[in-house]
Amino acid sequence: MTRVGIRSPDRFEGLERPASLEMSQLALQDATFGRLKWQHDEKGIPVQLEQADGYMICYQRNHLPARPRWIDGRPAVSVPLDPGEFLLLDLRRRYSAVEAGNVDCVSMFASRSAIAEFHREHDLAPFSALRDRDVLGHSDSIIQNLMECFEPAFEQPDATSRLFLDQLTMTLISHLASAYGERAIEFRAIKGGLAPWQERRVKELLLANMNGNIGLDVLAKETGLSRAHLARSFKISTGRSPMMWLQHQRLEKAMKLLGATGLSIQAIAEDCGFTDHSHLTKVFSRHFRSSPGDWRRKHKV
Repeated sequence: MTRVGIRSPDRFEGLERPASLEMSQLALQDATFGRLKWQHDEKGIPVQLEQADGYMICYQRNHLPARPRWIDGRPAVSVPLDPGEFLLLDLRRRYSAVEAGNVDCVSMFASRSAIAEFHREHDLAPFSALRDRDVLGHSDSIIQNLMECFEPAFEQPDATSRLFLDQLTMTLISHLASAYGERAIEFRAIKGGLAPWQERRVKELLLANMNGNIGLDVLAKETGLSRAHLARSFKISTGRSPMMWLQHQRLEKAMKLLGATGLSIQAIAEDCGFTDHSHLTKVFSRHFRSSPGDWRRKHKV
């Protein structure tokens, strides 16, 4: 799944890429996410990040030993990184290293302009900067959990909705702004929810796109709101985020079809916006502690 959006800087600018390199990318409106994997090389793999006006999270899924690093051409402190740790890099500086070990990295690149726009959408003080820590690793359970949520999108892009990725990206940028911003910020609570016509229109659009392949930008444009205002107001009005509301509608429809029709589970999955039989079974079982087949046998009219 590749979408038109912010371009991620090249990790191997002017360098030969590893022969075992596996690379995939998700280009979204606010950020670009990448998955890079390559196998251990005894000599080490030179890596040089292309400079850009933005920030990169390099989230590590494997242990990486300490290795030579340079910032703006000067030697930097070298520390090992454990699985679940990440680097937060200000790419206005030039980073290079000699990587060793089996690399499995999920990265996010967000431009300063995208983060500044996020601040404007949330009526926050103007964006100044994020606090990078050069090459010292961060350990942050929120970042770890959010970055891991992107992993299935690289493995099965057709099973991941744009709505889910949009909301996940906004959550990640929100955490970065509040936890790593140079200035302390406070998100103002929205007192009211959507107007009745706005709520009705959003629900219509979500039900017309049961697979979730509609972005928050489309929903926001239809209601005359910013994406941030739309997402928060919808949750106030319904008690659920747009993605969770849509998930609930999918499951409700699946239950009705399982009980009242003879459609195959595969056909029901497709009709309800799930990728396939296994996708429906996974989500259905997690919510109802019963597979669709078992539920049908117990509740068939």
